[in-house]
Parts: sequence; C-alpha cells; structure tokens
Amino acid sequence: MTTGRQIAADNGPVGYALAHATRAHRAVLQRRMAQLGLHLGQELLIVDIHHNPDTTQAELVQRIGLEQPTIAKALTRMERTGFIQRSADPGDRRVTRLRLTERGEAVLDAVTAAWAETDAHAIAGLTDEDAEQLIRLLTTVRHNLEHPH
Repeated sequence: MTTGRQIAADNGPVGYALAHATRAHRAVLQRRMAQLGLHLGQELLIVDIHHNPDTTQAELVQRIGLEQPTIAKALTRMERTGFIQRSADPGDRRVTRLRLTERGEAVLDAVTAAWAETDAHAIAGLTDEDAEQLIRLLTTVRHNLEHPH
C-alpha cells in the first residue's frame, strides 16, 4: 500500500527532507526551551530584549519580523511567568518599555547554549566544509522560495 508520505517523498523529495529535518530540529529545541520554562520562539525575544533593553513592543516586532499579535501573546505569557517586565516610559506614559527580569537574564546563557548544542548535534558527522555548504544550500532554497521566478 502506498502512503501519502511515500507519495510526498517521491514527488517532492527536497521539501519532504526539509520538513522532516525541520520538525526534528524544532522538537529538540522545543524540549530544551521547555526545560527552561519557555515556549519555543520566546527564546528569540529573550535574546533580543537582552541586547535591546527598554525596547518597545513595536520595535521588537520590527526586529524579529513576526506578527504583532504573536509577539503580544508571547510577551504576555513571558511577563506572567516572570521572564520580562513592562514599565511605562518616563518621558511618554503611553509608551511601554520591555526589560528582562532576573529570571529572564538567568536563562540567557542556557538559551544560546541550547542553540549551539542543537546545531552541533544536527551537523554531527559533517565536515566544516559540509556544514558551510549546507548553510549555503539552505539559504539558496529559502531565497528561491521567498522570491518565486
């Protein structure tokens, strides 16, 4: 019996392989972030806010490139779980500034370590040249998909 997965793999082997690799990579990072008390994607906000303290939500949306409602929901969760704090801008009370709390700062190194360790695990067995070529190839694939001919 032929399955949908087999048909997908036969007709779109690149996409099928990318989807499986992405799913596996995401699952590893999701487990690592959960151990830190974060939902996947929130680690990007942690790192960004650390490097841009007192940022606004609008500035964060612009830098991260996600939709405003997605960022707003994540920030609300992160504030509720103690990773960030919001405060009114002293010069303009209509503006809210974002900063990491002690808990947010405390997970920063673990977040970047999780990224590095997951990458190292993903490319285990590849040479440095293979890894560099993989990055170039994936960048080309992304570019091709974002800019259809």
